[in-house]
Amino acid sequence: MAEQSSPDPLHGVARYLSILGHPFVVLPASIAAIAVLRGADPRLALPLALVFVAVVLALALGVRRGRFNDFDVSQRERRPGFYALVILATVVLGVRLRRDPQAFWACVTAGVTLVACGLLNRWIKVSLHTAFALYAAGLWCAWSPGAGLLALPFAAAVAWSRLRLRRHSRAEVLAGAAAGLAAGAALVLLAG
Repeated sequence: MAEQSSPDPLHGVARYLSILGHPFVVLPASIAAIAVLRGADPRLALPLALVFVAVVLALALGVRRGRFNDFDVSQRERRPGFYALVILATVVLGVRLRRDPQAFWACVTAGVTLVACGLLNRWIKVSLHTAFALYAAGLWCAWSPGAGLLALPFAAAVAWSRLRLRRHSRAEVLAGAAAGLAAGAALVLLAG
């Protein structure tokens, strides 16, 4: 009788970390949470939620129509349309949040990061999960250095998940880490 192999429990952990660390989860949630913790009007979360829902619906439609292969848009050749969609959403959000300087600069630095990753896409499929998990750590650090340090293990776990799920190579995860660290540092300098 052949022995059946048990499912890899780490694959499930990696999958959940990847979902929680998805740029469309971690970034809007971090911006909204920090804004509210800073004492900003809780209604600030509404435009974030609306942009999040709009992008998720556009992604779902793109997957259904075959324009994107999955919600991660894992195939590099399908990413240009994805980048255009997300950059447009970031610009709209930045214009909407311009009265809150930290939220505005968060949108600007996120948009610049997306443009840079989009330009690099010709040569390397930068891990946006890793980039924006580290960027979110930068957001938290701009609010409170202690909170930023607490966010770093989560960012490392998200990077690990992308490797474990074989969605990215080490070079792609490292490129994402570099992009996220640069964006986070820029945000700390601009909004600090």
